Amino acid sequence: MRAADVLRLVSGALQDLEPGLESRWPWEGGNDGRVGLLDFLNDAVWAVALQRPDTTAVTEAILLEPGMRQRLPRRSVNGATRDARFLMELIRNMGPDGEQPGPAIGSVPPELLLAWANTGRTSPVVENFAYDRVTNRDVYYVYPAVPDRPEVWVEATYSAAPEPVAGPDQSFPLSAEYADAVKHHMLASIFSGDNESSNAAKAAWHMQMYASVMGVKQSVDAAWPRARGTGAGA
Repeated sequence: MRAADVLRLVSGALQDLEPGLESRWPWEGGNDGRVGLLDFLNDAVWAVALQRPDTTAVTEAILLEPGMRQRLPRRSVNGATRDARFLMELIRNMGPDGEQPGPAIGSVPPELLLAWANTGRTSPVVENFAYDRVTNRDVYYVYPAVPDRPEVWVEATYSAAPEPVAGPDQSFPLSAEYADAVKHHMLASIFSGDNESSNAAKAAWHMQMYASVMGVKQSVDAAWPRARGTGAGA
């Protein structure tokens, strides 16, 4: 699915596809600072990703730092392909080179892990991790502590920042099932702005539709069975 598929729907809703007429809302902004529909699309994608971090989830092997205290995966430090916004889970150990699947890693609340952890214990095999993004989204903990040597890699799932869409022919950055939510968010933003298309009633309706689409998706996903392994406890 391309970004153009969503842009076309938005232009149609704005009645901005009349043959022979200049578009009031061009897809791409101009060098003069004019806002284009791609700007609204990127803003809507960010809104969806903030509400549903799993829409930009990445699962891959990352390199841990020495000690219990860890920072979110970054390209410059942890060998990640993207910079993380939130951690979702540590799945399993991946050995000293990131290519040797090993024992699963269990999740525990940070206050429990820090209460019973032996801070002097180190191991190249991680047993548990703890993360609370409400308290501090940039930090999580692993147990036992990671030694300086050898290197310790684990398989992790994290939410990355959405890749900005620069042109209509670029791929839509989310799963296609979120295209309708993005469309309604874009229209709500346009109709609520200080411009010739302003219409408070339409803006409110499209924002309600956005919330409805996101709510339905949330309900469907919550009802879907999700198997989860149990890691080794200390």
